[in-house]
Amino acid sequence: MVHFRNGDTQEVALRNDIPAGGESRVIDLEGNRRIITKVAFWYDTKGLQDKAVLELWGRH
Repeated sequence: MVHFRNGDTQEVALRNDIPAGGESRVIDLEGNRRIITKVAFWYDTKGLQDKAVLELWGRH
């Protein structure tokens, strides 16, 4: 879930699970010139002992 400064939110569904070391497709967000304040992830490490490490990259 992407949260914007103006109060809007956008839920982004991924098409596939992302394997360890993998990456998602490029995701083009709706709208124009909004400021992202927070991105919330829901994920499952599928029974692994280690915690997931996420990187979020963006460009404008």
